Amino acid sequence: MEGPEALHRTMGILEQTERRRRISLGGRCLLGRHHACDVRLEDARVSVDHASLHWRGDGWELRDLNSKNGTFLEGRRLVAGERVLLQAGQSFLLGPGGTKFQLVDASPPAARARHAMSGRVQECSGSLLVLPDDEQPLASLFLDGSGRWVLDSGEEQRHVADQERVALGGEKWVLELPSATTETLEGEEPSLEGIHLKIGVSRDEEHVVVTIVHGNQHTVLPSRSHHYLLATLARVRLREHALSEAEQGWVDRDTLCRMLATDSNKLNVDIHRLRRQLSTLGIQDAASVVERRPGTGHLRLGVRSVEVFPL
Repeated sequence: MEGPEALHRTMGILEQTERRRRISLGGRCLLGRHHACDVRLEDARVSVDHASLHWRGDGWELRDLNSKNGTFLEGRRLVAGERVLLQAGQSFLLGPGGTKFQLVDASPPAARARHAMSGRVQECSGSLLVLPDDEQPLASLFLDGSGRWVLDSGEEQRHVADQERVALGGEKWVLELPSATTETLEGEEPSLEGIHLKIGVSRDEEHVVVTIVHGNQHTVLPSRSHHYLLATLARVRLREHALSEAEQGWVDRDTLCRMLATDSNKLNVDIHRLRRQLSTLGIQDAASVVERRPGTGHLRLGVRSVEVFPL
């Protein structure tokens, strides 16, 4: 890792050519004049539900939805209902001489959630989806070891599915969650198992410096208040090094709140932000930097290789 923003996840990108408008793609994208379409167009040549793009595990599939004026791929009109694999760089038109789109990035889709009322979209960053946003993180979604999506709201963790509606803070969100096969990260990117954490803490406990070591690379993270949570969990884990790995480092949530002089709401916010910071670096399994023991209210640091030292 060459710097705190060195690793990013790509995603499918569709560009409306004339307007230079770029649209990040979820697992499915409906194009047409209907208000419920993902890409809504005010063009008389475009049908209410004109065409769709779907991720099929190995590429993007373009389909004409029996439109009146047709969908044209590289000059050829698709047969009504026809499905074709769209390659990066290919363009298509909705209607003869109509709105032109180009698939500029054919990468797999990233997870995202759509606000049920406003339609606002919150997108995945790295390997973590935070809702409703980074400023008010009430829940985070991530893939577990079995390839299933997990919703962590602080009070509970549970599995969720694509197109499921979830309620957070009195608002509903529709989840768009690609399968695990579309979320695979490149082998070059580090995982929690492959990193070492160096955590320096000032004598007055006011300053914490976190460095991620991956191979011969050292990345110093921008200073954040939630790094003190990281240092506290690391100290608990190191203090219990004589225990088996399965038993090391667990601490009751209420006890942890007292150690941090905080409350459970602020603790949950700090956990979400810590996960987000590591996820933005492209670290696999970043959500597991803080693990929860189901049904117990216990938490621990999910990084095995760690050291804490005075600054």
